[in-house]
Amino acid sequence: MQDLYGTTIQARLGVAHRLHSGLAPELGANEAVAGMLAQAGLLQRELSGIMADLDFGSLCSVCGARAGGGCCSSFMAGENDVIQLLINLLAGVCVRILREDGECCFLGERGCLLLFKPMFCLNYNCRHIRQTAGPAPMHRLDQGVGRLLQQQYGLEQLLLEFLRQRGTLTG
Repeated sequence: MQDLYGTTIQARLGVAHRLHSGLAPELGANEAVAGMLAQAGLLQRELSGIMADLDFGSLCSVCGARAGGGCCSSFMAGENDVIQLLINLLAGVCVRILREDGECCFLGERGCLLLFKPMFCLNYNCRHIRQTAGPAPMHRLDQGVGRLLQQQYGLEQLLLEFLRQRGTLTG
């Protein structure tokens, strides 16, 4: 369990890649996993649409361009665990370290590399975003985030159980 949560992000990414390379065909053939992953993908695309409607790209890039950057600090990468990284790999994301400059290592030129993000990344909205968006759009955003996080949690639990049953995971 320590390898899933308590190591460096580089080590967690290594574990996720090893699990993916060893288990992807079996996980892809698992109807429950495939179904939950497909539903998570739909919810992620829905949330991306909501974020696009709110012009998150422009809102976040304003802060990110300032000295000291924005919300995506290097600390945020550590919010990802092995299972979350594995979910991204299963969804076809080429998860890799993009930078080592004080920003989140998954933050690229077009935003976050990850489709499925940690709860903090999805739940945190600065005052600038909240004030610019207004209450009704923020409520819509919160609902989309909630649906996606609920699906991600269910998928994480399913993958953890799968790993336990295979003897890949103890604890």
